[in-house]
Amino acid sequence: MDRILIVEDEEDMAEIIAYALKNGGFVYDVAPNISTMWDKIALSHFDLVLLDIGLPDGSGMDALKTMKTKKINVPVIMLTARRADIDKVLGLEIGADDYITKPFNQYELLARIKAVLRRTASEKTSDRTFKYGKTVIDLDSYSAMDENGEKIEFTNKEFELLKLLISYPTKVFKREEILDKVWGMDFFGEFRTVDVHVSKIREKLGESIIKTVRGVGYKLGDISDAYDENN
Repeated sequence: MDRILIVEDEEDMAEIIAYALKNGGFVYDVAPNISTMWDKIALSHFDLVLLDIGLPDGSGMDALKTMKTKKINVPVIMLTARRADIDKVLGLEIGADDYITKPFNQYELLARIKAVLRRTASEKTSDRTFKYGKTVIDLDSYSAMDENGEKIEFTNKEFELLKLLISYPTKVFKREEILDKVWGMDFFGEFRTVDVHVSKIREKLGESIIKTVRGVGYKLGDISDAYDENN
């Protein structure tokens, strides 16, 4: 089920959007400002963000620019009360996937959300490789190639763990979440199992491939760190 983050400071509008999303079969969360948006994106995965332009602690346009700079690859639909065409053009030029003006019909909102999700899902399946530094990781063949073209071998669980982190690059996963998603709910092993597999992946791809978030768990490392490590 797709999960959507509503970034909207007007409580009434947020409730209207939430009602529409619930009727549309989506799971949602609400952030009343940009600061809360960053907190929620850091801790949870979202399939789409509905981002208001005018927020109490900054501009939604600036927040969108920051998302693109940080390579947070979540589709974004901008929400605004402004009707000027220049706002629409600017939003799309800096990376918005769509744009909708308030007030809007809830059926139009749902239709646009579904269209963006279909389009981004198609784009994801068309490119199933991930580059980390000089290493190319093929998500379909469960393999990777180093800078010399040599194949890097993984066990099935090692690659499943790596693939999970790559699929949700901004999310911090708790160890129990990783056990559940990679090993399954019927697995009764210890959290140490996750730590051992993370260590093995780091041995093969470099320490920076997986970042330890103290007191929480693990997340994908920053791509810039991979280049520094290789130089």
